[in-house]
Amino acid sequence: MAVQLAVIALSPWELLVRLTLPLTIAGVPIALWPHRRHVGLWVMFVGLVANLAVVLANGGLMPIERSTVASAAGEARAAQYPPGGGWMLGSKDVLTDEASARGMALGDSIVIRVGGGGLVASPGDVVIWAGLAILAVEAGVASVRCARQATNGSPARWKWRGDATTH
Repeated sequence: MAVQLAVIALSPWELLVRLTLPLTIAGVPIALWPHRRHVGLWVMFVGLVANLAVVLANGGLMPIERSTVASAAGEARAAQYPPGGGWMLGSKDVLTDEASARGMALGDSIVIRVGGGGLVASPGDVVIWAGLAILAVEAGVASVRCARQATNGSPARWKWRGDATTH
């Protein structure tokens, strides 16, 4: 993830961003595969697949419409980009319109208001965040189970496996 953010923020080369974004998205499930017993990870995998699908369909970048940029960053910022669209330097996004984007429904289209501007997210990002929330709940449940087991005088050997067996 740090590699992805660094390349996006610092690279002056569109091709490097177009290669890095899908490779890092695809690498996350591979890195997390040993922990696949957690339900939250499977939810995150669904979000990652949605993001990877739309990124691959748009040549390695996440599509975003000018109206979304205007809503999140203001009309002045949106006007800085040429009408034909293209890669937005310093971001993972490619400026598109309804006609030229593939899978726009999965692209960056959700504006989350923060201060005077906004953050932009995709439906896949929202699903990933839901997976993280589920993981937090899973960790809390496992911690409570472990603490209960320890207070009963038994060794705290609990490890939640995501199924009915927890020993």
